[in-house]
Amino acid sequence: MTPPSRRTVRRVDAPDPDRLVESIRARGVVLDRWHDRLGELLEVRGQDAECRALLATLQYAARPPRHRSGAPADLLTRLRDALSHQIDLIVRAAALDVASAQFYRGLQADLSGISPEAPGDPIGVLLQRVADQVHAFYEHALGELPDSAWPAVSWQLAPLRDHPLRVSPDADPYTAEGCTVVLAPDETLVKLRAVAGYFGPEAYLSLPQILVHEFFAHVPTRPRENHDIGVFTEGLMDWAALVLFETTFTGPSLHHGQHLHDLRKDHPGLVRRRHTDEGDVAFPTRATGHLMAQRVVDWWAGQNSGLDLTGIRLRLAGLAARLNVYDGGLSMAEKDVFVTAMTPGNPAMAQALRHYLHHPDGPLEPLLAAAGVSRTGDTNSKEPA
Repeated sequence: MTPPSRRTVRRVDAPDPDRLVESIRARGVVLDRWHDRLGELLEVRGQDAECRALLATLQYAARPPRHRSGAPADLLTRLRDALSHQIDLIVRAAALDVASAQFYRGLQADLSGISPEAPGDPIGVLLQRVADQVHAFYEHALGELPDSAWPAVSWQLAPLRDHPLRVSPDADPYTAEGCTVVLAPDETLVKLRAVAGYFGPEAYLSLPQILVHEFFAHVPTRPRENHDIGVFTEGLMDWAALVLFETTFTGPSLHHGQHLHDLRKDHPGLVRRRHTDEGDVAFPTRATGHLMAQRVVDWWAGQNSGLDLTGIRLRLAGLAARLNVYDGGLSMAEKDVFVTAMTPGNPAMAQALRHYLHHPDGPLEPLLAAAGVSRTGDTNSKEPA
């Protein structure tokens, strides 16, 4: 079992204070305090002038000062006080009903609990929570997770100058993204990046989905190296990460995470070009991986396993986790081949899939052999080769 110290995700900061990072972090502190009210803020009051004014203040007051003096904590103080003042103006100047006035005063009360001297690190807490949940899922899927199967993980918050899709935040407020970098065979860095000029409630609420994807699909991946986008890493593994996310998170985080995923599923960066005799063909890695997974789920649903649909999806996600940490001589290209061969239309694959559905503790070798990518190792164990 992986030692707790190895499961702890270490935050890595720049040697010198980064004002843009502190600006994002300050908004994260505020949005964490408002977390339980963000659903109402966005879904019920999002079009109200009062709400728009408050969210504009959240961005404007979080701007780093033009001068470079002063402690980073000063920025959080300035943001807290500006938001509290804005709420005073809203309640005094707007003709609010009693419920609305109470709602905004509730936001103000939440702000009063922010201490610039001890602001906490809500993004770091969320990241550690996701890391623990993903680790626990892998541990359950493999039966036991050897030390070698999980690298030491550090994380870093970094600013983006532009929206990930090069669009206005008004058109797409999901301004955060993640990426995972393999630093060494046993060391991985998760980078969480957000647009410094706009980091609002939607972006904050999308962080769980972003982080589950990074930790599930990329952190423990074998072979332990940086990989190109493929139907395994961004297709099947993305599908499995989404399953875990949807069974773990609820409320506004679930809603906005699903919405972000829907918006990004056809991202041009997830399309690979394949050279054929007829010319280059666009190959949508994410859509293909999701399609193959859904076909297996639909087929398993008719196999009398005794599982409900959620249980079936989790079982396939468990298979994806085992494949992700399986090495056994397989290249990532061969794992891509496995995904495209994972169809019950192939009798050998159907037999292997049926057996795995009923015996998820069994070896992966029959599945790999049915896909034509069998190698050595994994003859009778859940553990990575």
